[in-house]
Amino acid sequence: MKKQSLHFVLKILFANLVLCLCISSSNVLARDISNEQRAASDARNRYNSAKSNDDNLGKQIAAQEKRVADEQARLKNLQDKQVEAKTELENAKADLDVKVNTLEKVWDERNKN
Repeated sequence: MKKQSLHFVLKILFANLVLCLCISSSNVLARDISNEQRAASDARNRYNSAKSNDDNLGKQIAAQEKRVADEQARLKNLQDKQVEAKTELENAKADLDVKVNTLEKVWDERNKN
């Protein structure tokens, strides 16, 4: 009887030990799942923030590229106008030179008489 009772006590102890291990491992698993959920949520938040930042920068770059293209077109237009203005200036200078020379000749002729 003693042997059976010892055997029974050992079975109960073993069952209690298995039960304690199961309970503690389920707590560990629950904590691991909770930690992993938190880590995944943090990673998702970082991804969403980085994605939003990337999208915003992409929009800003596109807008800046458009402004640069518009300004380059404006610069080209101004440069073309300057070429025309320089040509007009050269023509006006040449005309002025001719008119001044003519005027000087007329004055010289008048002063001779």
